[in-house]
Amino acid sequence: MNQYLSSASLKSLAKGQLLGKYGTVIGAFVLHGLCIMPISMVLSLTIGTGTVIQTILYCLAAFLINLFAGFFVAGEAYIYLKVACNQKPQITDLFYCFRGDTMKVLQLQAVFAAVSLVCSLPAQIVSGFVNASLSAVTYSSAIVTDAPPVSGSLFLTYVILFLAGTIIEIFVRLLFSQVFYLMLDFPQYSAKELFQMSLRLMKGNIGRLFYLEISFLPLILLSFLSCGIALLWISPYMDATLANFYLDLVKKKTEAVA
Repeated sequence: MNQYLSSASLKSLAKGQLLGKYGTVIGAFVLHGLCIMPISMVLSLTIGTGTVIQTILYCLAAFLINLFAGFFVAGEAYIYLKVACNQKPQITDLFYCFRGDTMKVLQLQAVFAAVSLVCSLPAQIVSGFVNASLSAVTYSSAIVTDAPPVSGSLFLTYVILFLAGTIIEIFVRLLFSQVFYLMLDFPQYSAKELFQMSLRLMKGNIGRLFYLEISFLPLILLSFLSCGIALLWISPYMDATLANFYLDLVKKKTEAVA
């Protein structure tokens, strides 16, 4: 039986493939941020998450932004597939999926955005109540009564909802992590079929992908020492490695069938 490439082998491939291409991939990374970050900042400043209504509106607006971001996620997948296939990418490849089947991109990203919304909204709402409790308690009254500023059960509810939502969202994202690569390789398939293909590819490989992703955590933490500037190199390195993970999955699954 053919063995999958190790995390170290996938990373080594990515390093070699990125040589001479860092200018392009870093440019695409920065451009992606410039297209999305201003919208997110305006959303935070104009709506906020104070009351329950504000929180719901904020999450709905975040859903729309997440939907729009799918075009750039798919564009980056296209860039790094080219890198992993030793082709020369271009910064304009970031907008590749704006010229293709835009409805399919929206259908795929809508699932991720909906999962993110459903998983985060309960914790966000409870967080609003926690913030309201903190605002209602003055420093002096807390000293006099020795009472905690927030109900223990309320805070515990928030922690449980936050952790549960995060775990579910990560699991779903791992299950369907290959859909944009598959969309680019197999444009003839529908969104539903692409999700099914991702499920088949990821069967028995969720742990491998999770381990591969968290193996970059030390580098990401170290990047904070450079005020995040090192992420300009770490993020492309990670994305190229993940593209190689996909190609290795497809190759081994194809060989197993043959």
